Amino acid sequence: MEKRVTTLEVRMDQTAKSIDRLDRSITELRLDMDKKFIHFEEKMDKRFIRIEEIIDRKFCWAISIQLTSMLAMMAMMGKIAQIY
Repeated sequence: MEKRVTTLEVRMDQTAKSIDRLDRSITELRLDMDKKFIHFEEKMDKRFIRIEEIIDRKFCWAISIQLTSMLAMMAMMGKIAQIY
């Protein structure tokens, strides 16, 4: 009977150690994932800022071209109106 109890105690100790190792492994994995996500977020933030700058420049160019075209058409219409 004592032999069985001793065997069960040894198995319980091994199981407890295994569970502790699993807990530590899971904690380490979570920390690694958190670090990677933080790094990924920082990287994406930099890309979005860069994309926003590019879009801002292109938007300014598009508005400038539209205003210039409108002024040119208005000048042309004014010139035609004076001719006739």
